[in-house]
Amino acid sequence: MRSEIDRAGDARFLPRFLLLLGELAACLGEANEIDKGLAVVDGTLERCKARHEQWYVPELLRIKGELMLKDTQHQFALPAEQCFSEALGLAKQQGALFWELRNALSLARLRAEQDRKTDASRILASAYGAFEGLEIADAREAKTLLNRLGAE
Repeated sequence: MRSEIDRAGDARFLPRFLLLLGELAACLGEANEIDKGLAVVDGTLERCKARHEQWYVPELLRIKGELMLKDTQHQFALPAEQCFSEALGLAKQQGALFWELRNALSLARLRAEQDRKTDASRILASAYGAFEGLEIADAREAKTLLNRLGAE
C-alpha cells in the first residue's frame, strides 16, 4: 500500500490521500508493526497541521490511540485516552458526527476496560443518538456496546 501511495507522485499530497495514509497506519497496526503505524500517523498529523487540513485529524488521532493500545510491551493507556478525548472534542467542534461516533466508541471501550462503565456508557450514548437505528457497522457496534454496558 505504501509503495502505491508513493507511486502517486505529487497527487499523494491531495487531501483525499489522508484517508489512505490513515488506512495504511491502521493496517500496519493490524500487521503488528506498531512503530511504523505510529510514524505514518505522526507524519500525517504533521502534514495536516502544516497545511491546515483539520477535517481528518479526529480519525488520525483515533487511529493513533488504537495503535498505542496495541503496543503490548507498553500499553499506552493514558496517551491513547488523551488522543481519543482530543479527537472527540475536535469532532464535536467540527460537527463531524461520524468521527465523533468512532472516537466515542474507542474511548468507551477503553473506559469499559478500566471498569469505568458509567462513564463509557455516557460518552457513547451521547454520540450514538444521531445514528440510532442506522444499519452501519459503527452504529451497530455502538448499540452492542451500550447494551453490554447496560447489562453489566
